[in-house]
Amino acid sequence: MMLTAPVSSAEPSEQLEKEITKSRYETCEKKEPDCIKNIEVIEVRGQQPNPISVSSQGVYTLNRKMIEDYRFGNGNLNDLLGILPGVQYGEAAYSAEQVSNIKPSEVSISGTEGKATAYLIDGVSNNSNLNNQLGNTDRNLLQDVSGHSQELFLNLDLVESIEVYDSNIPAKYGNFNGGLVQAQTRKARDEVSLGISYRQTADDWVDYHNFYAPDFDGSDTLDNAVFQKRSFSTHIAAPLTDKLGVIAQFQYLKSQESLEQLGYLRLQEQTNYNGMVKFDYAVTTNDDISFNYLYAPYEGNYFDVNAINSDYTVKGGGSTAILTWQANRHWGYMDSQISWRSSRNSKDASSAWYNWINIPGKNWGDYDGSMTSNEGGFGDITKTQETYTAKQDFELPLGEVLFADSQLSLGYAIDHQVSVFDRLENATIYNGAIVSPMIDCAGYQIDCVETVFNQPIADIEAELGRPLDLSNGDDFLLYQSNISQTGQYFQYRQTTPKARAEASVNNFSAYVENEFEWQQYSLTLGARYDYNDFFENHNVAPRLRGSISLFENTGKFIFGANRYYASDAINYKLNEAMVPTFTEVRAIYQHRPQQWQAELSNRGYRYVYKDLKTPYSDELSAVYRHQVLGGTLELKWLYREQHESINRVKGTNELGEAILYGANSGSSEYQRLSLSWMATFDTQHVEFNVSHASNTTSAEQFDGSTQTYVNSTDYFLNFSYDDNELVYIRGDNYDLNSRENDSTYNLMTRHDMELEKQDFNRPIIANLSWGGRFDNWQLSAYARFNGEQDAIYATGTTQSIKEATSICDGCSPNRREYPVYRIEKRPSFWLLSGSVKYTLAVARDYRVTLSFEGENILNKRTYQVSPYSTGVELGRRFWLGLQLDY
Repeated sequence: MMLTAPVSSAEPSEQLEKEITKSRYETCEKKEPDCIKNIEVIEVRGQQPNPISVSSQGVYTLNRKMIEDYRFGNGNLNDLLGILPGVQYGEAAYSAEQVSNIKPSEVSISGTEGKATAYLIDGVSNNSNLNNQLGNTDRNLLQDVSGHSQELFLNLDLVESIEVYDSNIPAKYGNFNGGLVQAQTRKARDEVSLGISYRQTADDWVDYHNFYAPDFDGSDTLDNAVFQKRSFSTHIAAPLTDKLGVIAQFQYLKSQESLEQLGYLRLQEQTNYNGMVKFDYAVTTNDDISFNYLYAPYEGNYFDVNAINSDYTVKGGGSTAILTWQANRHWGYMDSQISWRSSRNSKDASSAWYNWINIPGKNWGDYDGSMTSNEGGFGDITKTQETYTAKQDFELPLGEVLFADSQLSLGYAIDHQVSVFDRLENATIYNGAIVSPMIDCAGYQIDCVETVFNQPIADIEAELGRPLDLSNGDDFLLYQSNISQTGQYFQYRQTTPKARAEASVNNFSAYVENEFEWQQYSLTLGARYDYNDFFENHNVAPRLRGSISLFENTGKFIFGANRYYASDAINYKLNEAMVPTFTEVRAIYQHRPQQWQAELSNRGYRYVYKDLKTPYSDELSAVYRHQVLGGTLELKWLYREQHESINRVKGTNELGEAILYGANSGSSEYQRLSLSWMATFDTQHVEFNVSHASNTTSAEQFDGSTQTYVNSTDYFLNFSYDDNELVYIRGDNYDLNSRENDSTYNLMTRHDMELEKQDFNRPIIANLSWGGRFDNWQLSAYARFNGEQDAIYATGTTQSIKEATSICDGCSPNRREYPVYRIEKRPSFWLLSGSVKYTLAVARDYRVTLSFEGENILNKRTYQVSPYSTGVELGRRFWLGLQLDY
């Protein structure tokens, strides 16, 4: 008889609950030296009593039961992570648009932004280097395509278990400086199983909260979105032979929503697919080969709600193929893997953006009180990423070393990644419009409009029997009311030329780690080596963690000191290859616009990264776990220091070109204290945690001031910024009694706004979750508290900057328009979600499950609308579902 069990961690597993899940007899060839006919193979599978780790690793494990219980909303991987201590969602997770959005909300683990966390599917990276964090605030970007930190949006229907690391992460894992999320996809079983499910939510099942500014006149009330979201999924799993099994799954998610665009309701649509085929082949009792193919594209058809003719389409997602060979030998365990990944982000949009002045003829900006009326888009862009990876991991028992049981883990990985940025057409931003009632556009049709009258002036003068006298008040009002369009033209434009940039990076990594285990103590020492041919740095990251068992093994003290190196080098290499923008201006002669000509300093900026070090994070942690009340109590202190963060330094090269040089001057500091208790009983499980965190970023990380003042009132921009890169941050001091508002405006880069807005940085968060199964009923509930924080809100309006000098002979002093955001205090709030599922046997081996899911059941505010503003917040919402299983 032979006992087998899945090999996972080399760390102690004394608290695992074990059960025999499979027993079978196998034969072998007589020529094999260790052949014994009719060997009985018994598979023993262990299950953790709750998500908290039993080892010194800072990992939380969510099994299939918990995945099913806490599956809310779209059913994306990230939707589940919030029940764990210290995990924070970005502000977009609570916006009114999220009810129709198909993209997972970005999450922060250990204080970093979403892209700093490593995402793995069956051991293969799912991180996208095509992501742009600016897309979290505005998905309609000039120089990029709104993306996501993950290449594929893996649906929870495909997932068997999830491991989430926030500290003491083994040396096996690298290329991140945040946390780590590893998803294991489902496997085929010994029996045939199949299922089909349908879930839906719609506007009738959603409550909205409408809020109006104190100066609201009651004329244009807000309309609630009309939408529906549908999810369809199916799967089949079957043994093809006694050694070969297959599982195939498909999931389809579609959302349709009507949004208000300048007073009119328009339909916006998003679609996401998830498909997986996975084969498992047991070559021998000690060798298993699996092949997994994932395909998960998405598409969104959007428009800018504050601009006309602004429709654009974003496509993303991609494919992953994984071939894995797992082998058990007398000398240890080996896991060999090769993989291929391909993903893309693309945008199809109008190639010109216009900031018209809000005057008759171009006055749709009246709807939101903006100084400008915006129109158009930022052109077509396609970005692709392709990665080839080969890696091997080994676990070697060494027996007794230094009077301790010792196990050595080591491995290596090689990957080649190619990224392409392809701007398919010139993209032009027209800014600095000039009002000119007498303008003669002289054939310029797209960037100049002439004054148009409802009735010819000659006809009015004929009716009056005299010429109009504009110094006469009545005649002037008559003249003004006769204007249907006031003439204006653009004297300034900025163009990003059609171009293609390609970058490739080769990476090599290796690690070694040894665990020593004595009766009451354990110590793991390791190191990881990483190298890529762009930065050309040899990075060695030490890893150390250990534990001391106390109180007859009911308590355990855990400590750790670790270093993690970031890895998004290909992003920087791609930025270096991009072609900068150029600026053109034109003068007016005898009321006619002249030809466009290059501005004297007409080039935008380039990126230059030389002699840079790789950013890294140093971590210290101290944890105490105690078995109490049938569960595990955990008190965790976690401290991270980010070093050598790459910041941007403004300068010029020897040719006079504007350069953003990369430097290693940035740093940040994160500290968190968490208290958690989690327990699993026969039919129920409970999880509670509360965390207090602080996160600070050094001043060197910011771009800094964007203006140079000539005197107290006149200034000019101090760098060749792209027009789409600058924004205003508005601060308000509102007096409710006088209804007066003292506003201040600070012009900054979008890069600085992302740092300023403190996303993922609530000081206090808390979670309480529960799930239970009682006969045919499956119930769950999840409550989350989000603490107070400063937040940045989009206003949909613009503010102008008037530069001190004229930009050309015959040009007026230049004025440009930039979007306005406002910074306000966001209050704390509670959210409660829950689900009810009832399963009924309808025929032999067939089961039907009816499901109800509710989010924000108590209909609480989320404070996504800033104080003293008009807007819509998302309240209570429900999903209904039907599932058939065999």
